[in-house]
Amino acid sequence: MTKAKQQKLPIKDLLLDLNGPEPGEDILALCGDRNGRFVEQLRAEEEERRAEVQAAHRRTQPRIGVLAIQGDYAAHAQALAEAGAQPVEIRKPEELAAVDGLILPGGESTTMLKFLESRGLFCALEQFCGAKPAFGTCAGAILLAREVLNPAQRSLGLLDAVVERNAYGRQIDSTILTAPSSLPGQPLEMVFIRAPRIVSIGPAVESLAFRDGSPALVRQGTLLAATFHPELSHDRRVHRLFVEMVSKTLPAGIQKERT
Repeated sequence: MTKAKQQKLPIKDLLLDLNGPEPGEDILALCGDRNGRFVEQLRAEEEERRAEVQAAHRRTQPRIGVLAIQGDYAAHAQALAEAGAQPVEIRKPEELAAVDGLILPGGESTTMLKFLESRGLFCALEQFCGAKPAFGTCAGAILLAREVLNPAQRSLGLLDAVVERNAYGRQIDSTILTAPSSLPGQPLEMVFIRAPRIVSIGPAVESLAFRDGSPALVRQGTLLAATFHPELSHDRRVHRLFVEMVSKTLPAGIQKERT
């Protein structure tokens, strides 16, 4: 049979075996070398199509991890889902390989630091956040900073900023403020709980919102940091901004697919 005629036959005829494979048997072992290669090609094409569909979905809904050891990581996960991402809780270093970006939530930064060091997560975060998008809120912003004050403590040193811990007072001094920001739309609601203060920033750091003249929301490349808790507000613009930042780092064509 010529190749041209063979291609015109229905797939079922190409796969036809005189002995008739029984249900559950491997058709590749029964249908002959030529037809076996054809089935392998069909399977490879199907796997390629499946991978393309998964990649397209990943581009429109990036997988973003939330460090789930302290703070209201569940609220961050909900905010990410509402902002168009797939949230993934992260507790082990090996889980970072499955996500496109990461949120470092609030909490008690000293306790968080001890946990990260004891579980081998500190070095893993240092490597991940140095290569992929990361968003630190409150204690997470402290963790990202180049330098930490009051008192000094170890940090990832990735964000060119100096951060002072508990700069606005104790828990009872927590507050909710509304202020203009660089984000589109109305003034931004900011929930401050035992908040740190960004004392200074480097030239590559952009301030997007302020509290009393000090930056409260900053961006540096693929890093985002907030001294407040956007997950505790109904306003999802900050999380949407981070989702967009993550999306831009994914394979080519994403911008076209997301519009």
